[in-house]
Amino acid sequence: MGPSLLRNNPANCRFVSKTFFASLLAVVVLLVGGPAYAAKVETAGDASSYGQPDQLSVASGVTAMTSRPDGTGYWIATSDGTVLNFGAASHFGDMSAVTLNKPLVGMASTETGNGYWLVASDGGIFSFGDAAFYGSTGALVLNSPIVDMAASTTGAGYWLVAADGGVFSFGDAVFHGSTGNLVLNRPIVGMLSTRSSLGYWLLADDGGIFTFGDAGFYGSGPGRGFSDPFAGMIPTVDGNGYSLVHSNGQITAVGSSTLAKAAACDPWPVSDMSVSGAGAVLLRTAAEIPSDSPSKHSATLDAAYIQKLISHSQACQSYEPPQLQSLGSPLLEPVKTSGYGWRRHPVWGELSIHNGVDFIGPNRTSGGAALAVASGTVIAVTDLTAYGTTVVVDHGEQVASVYGHLKDSKVEPGQAVEVGAPLGLVGSTGVSTGAHLHMELWLNGATVDPLLYLVLP
Repeated sequence: MGPSLLRNNPANCRFVSKTFFASLLAVVVLLVGGPAYAAKVETAGDASSYGQPDQLSVASGVTAMTSRPDGTGYWIATSDGTVLNFGAASHFGDMSAVTLNKPLVGMASTETGNGYWLVASDGGIFSFGDAAFYGSTGALVLNSPIVDMAASTTGAGYWLVAADGGVFSFGDAVFHGSTGNLVLNRPIVGMLSTRSSLGYWLLADDGGIFTFGDAGFYGSGPGRGFSDPFAGMIPTVDGNGYSLVHSNGQITAVGSSTLAKAAACDPWPVSDMSVSGAGAVLLRTAAEIPSDSPSKHSATLDAAYIQKLISHSQACQSYEPPQLQSLGSPLLEPVKTSGYGWRRHPVWGELSIHNGVDFIGPNRTSGGAALAVASGTVIAVTDLTAYGTTVVVDHGEQVASVYGHLKDSKVEPGQAVEVGAPLGLVGSTGVSTGAHLHMELWLNGATVDPLLYLVLP
C-alpha cells in the first residue's frame, strides 16, 4: 500500500470525540497487525454500511463503487479490475485476471442489482451478471479520458462521460447534450442520471453543475467560498434538489435537499460515491502521493500534497493559533542555514519560495534526531521527490508541522507524540545538497515562518 495516511486525533483536539478516535482504529491496524484497509467506506443519510475493503483483497488502487438499487449492498472496484462485494451485492465476475489497456475509473449497477458494468478511462466496457454490452468508446480516440458512467433505470443502456464533459450514450440511454464543445473552468468528475432516465447532471470538481434533459438546476459550488474539490452529488427523491459531496466529506444541501453534514477530519479524501436510497455511500482512499522526476517543480508538487492531507486532517478543527515563541525546538542544538521566504534554490538556481527553515547541528553536523515541536498525532510518514523522507504531525486546532529530508523515521502514522519526541534521524533524502532538517509550520492551511513560534536553545 505504500505510506499510509491516518485520521487525526491529537490529545488536545477537544472537538474530536473518543468515539471518533475509536473509528480510526480500523485503519491503524495496518501498522500494528490485523486486517488492513485499502479504503474506507462511510455513509450519509439513510444509507447503510456493509463492510470495509481490506488490503489483502486489493492489488491496486481503489477507484470506483456502486450500490444495489435497493441499498442492500455495494461493490467496490480497483484500477486493475478487481471487484469486491458487500452486503447483498453478489460477485458476478471481474477483470482481475486480464491485463487492461487502461485503468478502471467507474462502475454502475443494473436495475435488478444482479449485474454491473465496469468502465476504463478509454471507455472500454466490461459487463457482468445481467448487465448487457451495448457499446463502448474503446476503439475511439477521445479528446479527454472517460471519468464516470451512469446506467438508465431500465438497465438496457448507459452513458459515459469524459473529463471535458463529452457524453456518449449506448442502448436506450438517450443523449441529451454535453459540455464537450465548451471550455470548462475545471474538469468533470461525475455523472448522475435522473430517476426517469430522461436527463442527467454533470459535476465538475469545483462544484459546477451542468444539467441536461429533465435534470433541474438548483445551485452549484463556484462562488460560494468552497476551497475543497467536489466528489459527487446526491439527488433528492422528488428530483427538486441535490446535495453536493466535497472531497473532505462535507455535504452541502441545495434546493429541496435537507441532507447536509460538516466536513470530517480525515486525511483520506472522498474519491467516489454511490447514491443509495435518499443517502449515499462514500468511498475514501489515500491521497495520491506525487511521483515525478526531480525538477524545479518537485517542491511545489510536494507542498500541494502536504497541504491537501493537512487540510483534510484538520477539516473539522477550529483554529486556535499558537502563542509566539511557544513551540519547542526541532533539534537539540539547531543552527539555521536557510530561512523562510524567497531564496535562490541551492540545486535549481532559481528564485523560489522556501516554505520552511533549514537547520543543521553545530560544527556542520547533521543535528541528530528531528524532534516534535509540540504534542500531536503523526498523520503521514512518506517519501516525496523533493522533500525526501517526510513526517507530518497534526497538533490540532489547525496547527501542523512538517519534517523533511530525514534519513529514516522513528514513528508511524496514527502514533501520538509528545513535544520533544524523536521523529527520525536528520538526513539528505530527496532534493538536497547535504544532511539537514527542513522544518515547516502550517497554521490554518498555510505555511508561516517557524522562527516566530519556536523556542530555540
